[in-house]
Amino acid sequence: MPSGATLEARAWHLYGGPFLLTVADPSMLAFFRRFFSSWMSIAILAFVMIAFIITGVGTPGGGLTGGGVRDDAVANVGGTPVSVATITTRVQSAFRNASEQQPGLTMPAFLSEVGGLTPIVDQYIGAQVLSTWAIRHGITASERLIGGEIASVPAFHGPTGQFDERQMTAVLDQQRMTYATLHDGVREDLIRRQIVVPLTTGARAPDGLLTPYAKLLLDKREGAIGIIPASTADIAAPTDAEIASWYKANIARYSLPDRRVLHYALIGPDTVKITPPTDAEIAAAYKADAAKYAGSETRAVSQVVLPDEAAAKALAAKIAASGFAKATADAGFAASDISLGSVTRDALAKTTSPAAAAAVFALPASGTTAPIKSSLGWAILHVDGIKSTPARSLEQVRAEIADALTKKKAGDAAATEVETIQDAISDGASFNDVVTKQKLQVITTPPLLANGTAPNAPDFKPDATVTALMKAAVDMGPDDEPTVETVGADQHYALLSVANVVPAAPIPLAEVKTRVTQDIVARRAADRAKATAEAVLAKVKGGQAMAEAFAAAKLPAPQPISVTQVDLARAGDRVPVPVRALFSLTPGKTALVGAGNGSWFVVKLDRITPGDAAALPAIVAATKSELTRNIGEEYAQQFVNAARADIKVTRNPAAIAKLDRQLRGVADTAGQ
Repeated sequence: MPSGATLEARAWHLYGGPFLLTVADPSMLAFFRRFFSSWMSIAILAFVMIAFIITGVGTPGGGLTGGGVRDDAVANVGGTPVSVATITTRVQSAFRNASEQQPGLTMPAFLSEVGGLTPIVDQYIGAQVLSTWAIRHGITASERLIGGEIASVPAFHGPTGQFDERQMTAVLDQQRMTYATLHDGVREDLIRRQIVVPLTTGARAPDGLLTPYAKLLLDKREGAIGIIPASTADIAAPTDAEIASWYKANIARYSLPDRRVLHYALIGPDTVKITPPTDAEIAAAYKADAAKYAGSETRAVSQVVLPDEAAAKALAAKIAASGFAKATADAGFAASDISLGSVTRDALAKTTSPAAAAAVFALPASGTTAPIKSSLGWAILHVDGIKSTPARSLEQVRAEIADALTKKKAGDAAATEVETIQDAISDGASFNDVVTKQKLQVITTPPLLANGTAPNAPDFKPDATVTALMKAAVDMGPDDEPTVETVGADQHYALLSVANVVPAAPIPLAEVKTRVTQDIVARRAADRAKATAEAVLAKVKGGQAMAEAFAAAKLPAPQPISVTQVDLARAGDRVPVPVRALFSLTPGKTALVGAGNGSWFVVKLDRITPGDAAALPAIVAATKSELTRNIGEEYAQQFVNAARADIKVTRNPAAIAKLDRQLRGVADTAGQ
């Protein structure tokens, strides 16, 4: 850890927090970067179809079989193309999930954070290689197994918690997916699972590997880190011509993605009209729930069970002399262990016996039964308290019953209206047809980004309903049929339609001129910082002391640092880049590391000090599960690597590069 305050304060400025406890990148982007770092992630951790049905990522690709790679495919796996549309859907959906957590995130920034398009393509290819190999070697999934897997998807469960075919159909319609596509995708998932699970189950890290690995974790790396900040002081303001040139060259940075105008109408218990409950309905409900309104009595009961009659009689004598609580405590029974809680007579009869229940309910409060023979031995029961609830007449509960009936009627009416609307949509009715016939109130939003914000209407604040609707709307267009979406608990829905899609377009220069100016100044400051950092690095590598080199450049003095791999593991993703760089150096070596905001670090490793051997057993135990999991994944990945020998994979680099440019909003000049 740094011993001085200067470096820590500067790191706070650069990273937004304490030096070793700062967030170097947003957690959601870190998740996606880790997820896409291994193309085995889908095959091992997120069996494709089920995961993507639930999250809305889309469907596996496919297409016509052939030996080469079609122009509209990024690759060919075993004769089946991986279409551009498939990868586009995956990228866009992953981007939407990330942007929900980080509003304002752009597609270029997202792709840069996850390592570009290639890891996503490789990940999908890995999953397809595995399933293709399995099918060729006779590994199958039965229709019964496929059906069971589909029925277990939570998104397909209705209000009762059971599989609901209508709910499944609604979800598939929202995703614009056919049942056949779902069926085939689940089949492939199950086939992959038959290979991956046996490979990863039971993998074990050998002790001979754990000990040297644990020693590496304990070794302490000691060195120094110096900061070259990207200061904007004395940077000249750009001219109008420079601003215009920069804006044109970086137009994607100053562009808005497509935005959607939503039309929606709320449907729920509070929007339907119902007739108030009649006296007859209230009376019928009172009669149907007569037991609920009848008088009742519950008793808080404790029970002690002893092995024989003699022991039970001896305890009964002590209870008579000193009281139930003291006698049972002296006998070693804790109150919590013998308490049966508050029970009715029927409930007590079921858990003990009818005779015991009759005896208990014949006692006054604080009364104790004589020993009673039971199937477990001899029981003594004590009444800790009595709670009596008097019977309530129809007039006393009329308002309560009326309120419950009103809510039920409203809920039933909302459900019926939703069914009517869904049937009308299935018959070809438009959004306007439905709202006119059902007399629904239409709400129109300004053009919205995927995260629900309206860049051209800063006063618009998306509520929970809009946020929920945008998850479905991002894949819809004006020509798509309307859908009914769930927007809250207790049977609240919305009829949704996309009224218009505003195409992606650059923001006029006049509106972003200040931002462009700031970006130019920041770039110039970064370039100046890099030149200074490279000059300092050259001096240090040439033999000059690091402190002297920084002093000559009029920079803050470098600060010492001492850190182990264990420290990094505790901090997780919050470890700054220069600290991680220490672990890529050998003693005496120096490196230049970018801070990601234009500033630079010069990092030098002086020495590696062996760790404390006394802590080794604990580290070995802590790392065992992690290494075991990694070994299981390695087994699976090596299996897929071997399967590639049987499954021909051909990539289309031109299509991948073209799609990457399209997603980033870069003009496609290839071939021109």
